Amino acid sequence: GRAVPDQNAQITWRAGQVPVSTQFDDPYFSLEDGAAETAYVFLAGNDLPERFRPGFHIAELGFGTGLNMLCAWACFEQHAPEGARLHLLSTEKFPLSREALTRALSAWPSLASYSQALCALWPDAVSGIHRLHLSERVTLDLHFGDTTERLDLLDGQVDAWFLDGFAPSKNPDMWQPALFEAMAARS
Repeated sequence: GRAVPDQNAQITWRAGQVPVSTQFDDPYFSLEDGAAETAYVFLAGNDLPERFRPGFHIAELGFGTGLNMLCAWACFEQHAPEGARLHLLSTEKFPLSREALTRALSAWPSLASYSQALCALWPDAVSGIHRLHLSERVTLDLHFGDTTERLDLLDGQVDAWFLDGFAPSKNPDMWQPALFEAMAARS
């Protein structure tokens, strides 16, 4: 059957600030080095900000708390050429509630202005596409639902992929050949 979220992620809190998925027994980020990990793995790993150009598209599998996308947005605002626009796209089967998202992102005060903008626009956990105009130059399309199904519906090309550290033992659905084929078709 077709996977439809229409439900928020089930989480517990570690050390008061780190959300942990009870579905996958997996923390959303490391409080010690979460932002540094994002900068190293996702920004530097994709040669950002050097590759930013008008109409740049980043896609992410598993939005989680949005930490990776917020860091990319901040990097874009600081370094992208004038007139450039950034299109972010992310899939999420079990979105956090607005309250949980706000609490989780409070761990990153340096991203507060970006976090507040995201949380103010955060949609309910209803399957489908939710377009958020984060700023004049940055748009986020949140695809709530099964990742492979959502990617099959995409038009257009992706310039950079953010693939978070899903362990196959924790979330085998993120390790399916059909998913990788859908990614390749949009790259």
